[in-house]
Amino acid sequence: VPTDKARATNPRLRNRNRHSVARRVASRRARARPRVATTRARKSMSTFRATSAERGTTLTGDAKLEFVSQLFDVVAHRYDAVNAVLALGFVDRWRRKALSAGLVATFAPAFARGRRVFRRGDSVLDVGCGTGNVTRFLEYEAMNYLALDVVGVDCSKNMIEEARRLTPGEAKYEVGNAGKLRFADASFDCVTTCYTLRNFSDVPETLREMFRVCKPNGTLLILDAFPPTGIFGAVLRLWLRFVLPLVGALMTGEKKAYAYLGTSIERARTPREVADELEALGAEAVEISALFPFGAASAIIARKPFDGSSK
Repeated sequence: VPTDKARATNPRLRNRNRHSVARRVASRRARARPRVATTRARKSMSTFRATSAERGTTLTGDAKLEFVSQLFDVVAHRYDAVNAVLALGFVDRWRRKALSAGLVATFAPAFARGRRVFRRGDSVLDVGCGTGNVTRFLEYEAMNYLALDVVGVDCSKNMIEEARRLTPGEAKYEVGNAGKLRFADASFDCVTTCYTLRNFSDVPETLREMFRVCKPNGTLLILDAFPPTGIFGAVLRLWLRFVLPLVGALMTGEKKAYAYLGTSIERARTPREVADELEALGAEAVEISALFPFGAASAIIARKPFDGSSK
């Protein structure tokens, strides 16, 4: 065994000792990093972890924004897969039907008047864009012939990262608050939001912001799940309360997130209430189209007047 004197006089032994110490320090640091990261992750999820699913549906303002942002950060990586199983493909089908209204012959018109949601070359803002399904459908899939320019905004950083991962090309996504959009007045020809209303921290303020950034004679499209009614509604409520949280927990390990999503649908505004709020803002030609029996899913389309007036 080399003595201390030998280490001091032999450069090779001295360097070996120095490298050994460096490796031990690096090893301790590497072991410490996961604990620090885990602690930070726990702190960053504090609102979501500390709030029950039912309580989450009653939050407003910054508390609701923080809760929803953290919730979707948790489920982002499996969100589309769980949706496909839980909704049996209907969520994607309804989205395509609403977005392609009046344009794609293979779909029946989503609206009674056969109105078009988009015109060629339109600029589009998708509020609460999630994993980017609207952008991909409009810019890269069935609607790409319209040469639409789409911007997606979402409060969840992880959902935006997932959208960028799933979308080809240079798609435009950004993290933002739907109630405080950064865009100037009259910036977009069309403003959409799909399956998001119940998650907004302030629904009236978000609708006002969507109306503000929409151009005069532009279109607002809202597609969402709404509180079910009637006999079938009772069956769907059982699905929302028991099946949705169970499947969500099995696929993601996050029962609370899906218990919240089910409860939020039951407590959401009705399509008529949303339409009334749009009309109060000054929207014209507001039309509701039921996409599923007993009002479980509906699309709402409205036009901003030429003079751009709002109330």
